[in-house]
Amino acid sequence: MNYTTPEQETQLTEEWTFNVWTNAGDWCNKCDKDKNKLVFDDQTKTTQCSQCGHVEAYEEIDWRILQAERYVTYRYMPGKYFFKDHTMEEIFGKYLRELNHNDWSSWLIHDYVLAKIKTDKPTQDKLRETAKQIINKMHYDNKPWKTLFEKMDAPDPDMFYQVPHILYEQAQKKLQEAAPKEKPQNLMQRYAKTLNNIYGYSRWKGDRITCWIISEIIQVCDIESYSTEFYTKYFSCDPILENFQADLLAGKPHAFDPDDTYIQWELRVADNYLAQSNAMISVWAAYYALAAKLGIHALWPPTKTLSFDIKTVKKVTKLINDPELFIFYDMATDLNSIDSPKACGYAKQFIQKVKEILPKIPSKEAELTKTAAYIK
Repeated sequence: MNYTTPEQETQLTEEWTFNVWTNAGDWCNKCDKDKNKLVFDDQTKTTQCSQCGHVEAYEEIDWRILQAERYVTYRYMPGKYFFKDHTMEEIFGKYLRELNHNDWSSWLIHDYVLAKIKTDKPTQDKLRETAKQIINKMHYDNKPWKTLFEKMDAPDPDMFYQVPHILYEQAQKKLQEAAPKEKPQNLMQRYAKTLNNIYGYSRWKGDRITCWIISEIIQVCDIESYSTEFYTKYFSCDPILENFQADLLAGKPHAFDPDDTYIQWELRVADNYLAQSNAMISVWAAYYALAAKLGIHALWPPTKTLSFDIKTVKKVTKLINDPELFIFYDMATDLNSIDSPKACGYAKQFIQKVKEILPKIPSKEAELTKTAAYIK
């Protein structure tokens, strides 16, 4: 990996402002310069880079899956309204001409509960009035609709789960329609991986609500059990998800410090994996916490991420002038597969030393270290 200088990083970040999340699959991976968008041509079933001109051709089934995945990702983006920026008349039109009753009702519930989570009363009022319009024009019985809104308005934390569950059900249906012969777990595994990336972006943006929605979707995804277990344990360590429903019901603010809570998150991951006798992952997590405090690693944006390898770790430990830290890392990772107890002993010392170092790193020193880390 070629490290970017601070000047290059600033320039890249300015050019690619990350105002909205974009899938890495939409960027050309053939260009020397990152972040060049691909043009998708449905007629030829190809993608073409807008800068270098590289063309990638797809088979029919692969193209359908690719486009379905892109549709699900962007149209069903966690934390966003399905009926985004629609008037009551447009939402009513979708009920008449585009969506069946069940799908339309699901999206109404999704958007209404999401608006409740966001304390977005104007959107709630608009959806309630739209429902009234449908009842009147279609001559429906008012009682079931009244009961529905009473349930959604009740101070019940379980109602919040409607949002991730509806998103998952709609995504799963869309992907299986596009590739009925494809193994569902393969489709959902890729979907979960994309959601994990959106989680990192949303966290960087300070969007606690979207992070919670994503963490809940992945828990119900039809993927390999070990993947579900990994994601569940990983997200459960994130302090920003603690007491999410209770905070919403109590009207507490959702703001959090992305950097400080990220460091806490990685330290919790380190402790949890150490308790499971996994020295390798526990050392990685503790190292990420240290690198984040130094300002040379972050979950997002990608321009701040340094590769995790022995050369990088050696450089970082040299920058903070603590050779013992590298020895603990080296021994823990080297012994991980052949002598778990010894490896965990070194991992424990590595984690403890990281915890001792973190409070001693002031912001100014972090910036100086960051600058030095990007110099080859």
